[in-house]
Amino acid sequence: MLAGSRDEAFQTQLEPYRRPITLHAYRMLGSLQDAEEVAQESLVRGWEHLEELRSSGAAKAWLYKIATNACLDRLKSRRRRALPPQVAPAADPGQEPGAPAHEGLWIEPAPDAWLEVPGDPQQRPDARAMRHESIALAFITALQLLPPKQRAALLLVDVLGLRPRETAELLETTEISVNSLLQRARKSVETRDVAPKPPTGNAEKELLGRLIDSWERGDLDALTGLLAKDAVFSMPPHAEWYAGRAAIRQFFERFLVADPKRFRLVPVGANGSAAVGVYAGPLEGGPFEPVAITLFTVRDGAVSEIIKFTTPQLFPLFGLPQQLPA
Repeated sequence: MLAGSRDEAFQTQLEPYRRPITLHAYRMLGSLQDAEEVAQESLVRGWEHLEELRSSGAAKAWLYKIATNACLDRLKSRRRRALPPQVAPAADPGQEPGAPAHEGLWIEPAPDAWLEVPGDPQQRPDARAMRHESIALAFITALQLLPPKQRAALLLVDVLGLRPRETAELLETTEISVNSLLQRARKSVETRDVAPKPPTGNAEKELLGRLIDSWERGDLDALTGLLAKDAVFSMPPHAEWYAGRAAIRQFFERFLVADPKRFRLVPVGANGSAAVGVYAGPLEGGPFEPVAITLFTVRDGAVSEIIKFTTPQLFPLFGLPQQLPA
């Protein structure tokens, strides 16, 4: 095959699978950067076997098999990434974050835009709820607590819609083994609160707008007034969690009082939640640089949870600019 036609074949036959494969790898690994690498490796291997895949018409199944096994290999070789311990609300505003309640894993956020995959049957309106649930932070975290093979089986059957027999072929095991993996994985996930949050409505958007305004103005009274009484603020992978309005206000005082207009926030969708890209300007002036992607959960008209991911390297994947003008 000529080079030009081969490149065209890559774009038409393999490139459309990049985003679905990346999402699958993200669910497996909890890391957007690792998922991108797995997807790229899988597509390159597909390019090497392009003639074989074109003739067999099995590109999709083949790519998912390569990507799943690549994820399983990574999970075998890497250490578990620790999540900051959950904390109990502090009774005293001056008290340090509460005692650890459990240890889990931390993950990276993923852009909602990646859920829009042209040609994917899950784009049907009746499948949208399942699609958003499959990328919710609670679900992704629950997946990371499963053994790798259980995780793979659950995703291949319950998220991608493969039959247990097809999954057994992909994982090179038996259908009986896949059904056993599924039973254990489903039972484990059911014990955790992974129910999807309702879509962001007008009231939530208005609340987020007020939060952005108060944060950018450095208005601590207005900011903390938007929080639920039992709100929690965390910053994976740092072991600092703050529970309650007083403790969260104390955290924000560290940097908002010194320079109240140092930050700018740009709304973005992440993991089915309302979110912002946070930019900070240097004290001496100059452009605003990316700092963090921060997710918000709204409950009963107040912000009940804030999760700050200090991952400026992910801004381009969210379509966020690398700088904002001064």
